[in-house]
This record gives sequence, C-alpha cells and structure tokens, in this order.
Amino acid sequence: MADAYTLQPITITEEDILLFAKSFDPQPIHVDQAYAEEGPFGGIIASGFHTLSAVWGRWIEAGYFGQQTMGGTGMESLKWLAPVRPGDTLFATVTVVETKPSRSKAQGLVKLQFDVRNQHDVVVMVTDGSVLLRSRVGG
Repeated sequence: MADAYTLQPITITEEDILLFAKSFDPQPIHVDQAYAEEGPFGGIIASGFHTLSAVWGRWIEAGYFGQQTMGGTGMESLKWLAPVRPGDTLFATVTVVETKPSRSKAQGLVKLQFDVRNQHDVVVMVTDGSVLLRSRVGG
C-alpha cells in the first residue's frame, strides 16, 4: 500500500491571487477584474502556477521527508482541471507512488502524486513529480 499524506488546507484570497499574478503571471484573467468578468470564468481566477506553488509550500511546511530532501527532479504531468477562485480552500493529498533506491549512492528517487480539491470536492489540479531523497541511516 502506498503512503499518503494529507496537507493542511489553504484558502486562496483575492489579495493572494493578485500578489502572485502581478509578480509571476500577469495575465488579465488573474489581475484585471473587468476583463476577467467578461472571460470564460466570470471573474478573476488564480494562476495555475499559484495553485501549484501554494500546495507545494504546504508540502514543504509539513516536513514529511525532513532533512532528507535533496531537491526535485521534475514533473511528469501537471493538469489544472478547474479554476481556483478567490475564497476557495484547497485540500491536497500527496501519495508516494514509487520509490527507486540508488545502487551506488545513499539516495533514492521518490515519485509523488498530488491530488488537489476545493471545498466543493472538485479536483482543481493533479500532478506527478519526483524528488531525490537521502537514504535514511539504518533503513
């Protein structure tokens, strides 16, 4: 059975959306209310990269891998399936789907799957990525 971790929920405010978008993804659907209201989502939505960053921040804060983390190696897939709106609360589950110990070094690769849902249990994002971890002493 795979290990699964539940992260602390995070609520995304309009202020959060504007701050992130103005710095990192200043598309009108993220920063211009009048423009966004005329668009397909009927209002401002969070950048998908904001959603990814917010959830990743919760993962790191949780400290499940402690000081073993040596860095990410990449994402194999990333899908934004529904918009994240001001006031949405995100709930994420992270599942270890594969581990690959190194034969020559005291490290291994861990493949993770993130499932992110809003307060209405709608899946807003799924992603698979891998991180490199130091092997634990004695196991």
